[in-house]
Amino acid sequence: LFVSLHADALPSGRALGTTVHTLARSASDEASRLLAERHDRADLLAGIDLSDSDDQVAGVLMDLARTQTQPRSEQLADAIVLALRSEGMPLNTRPRRAAGYSVLKAPDVPSVLIETGFLSSPRDRENLVDPVFRARLANAIRDGIQAWKIADDTLAPLRLK
Repeated sequence: LFVSLHADALPSGRALGTTVHTLARSASDEASRLLAERHDRADLLAGIDLSDSDDQVAGVLMDLARTQTQPRSEQLADAIVLALRSEGMPLNTRPRRAAGYSVLKAPDVPSVLIETGFLSSPRDRENLVDPVFRARLANAIRDGIQAWKIADDTLAPLRLK
């Protein structure tokens, strides 16, 4: 499991609320595309650097690994959004997003990127400097991960080994 926590800013300054992102070949929206462009990293599979491998072979190996991890990442993101909503945390109007974030490209690890808020939003910035808010946010994320883990463990016997 990989969870990347961020507090970014967008030039337009109109984004606000928490969003949970998963990997996608194309961005679900313009803001996600802009945020994903800020990241770059070599492709790894099970800790092995494939950047010097034939692009086609590396791509096939990574796609095969993602066939199992991508649905798990989607379920993790959904569980976190549900936990954030249950805790009454301020969510973006579209809290589930996707783009080609480099930090989510490990094909063999369920991964999500959480924008905890946007520093370009005065409300989000105020929340993020509040220790009580941060504790509630952390607890909600923890609860979402724990709920996902229970569901994921139940499905484990059905996954290919």
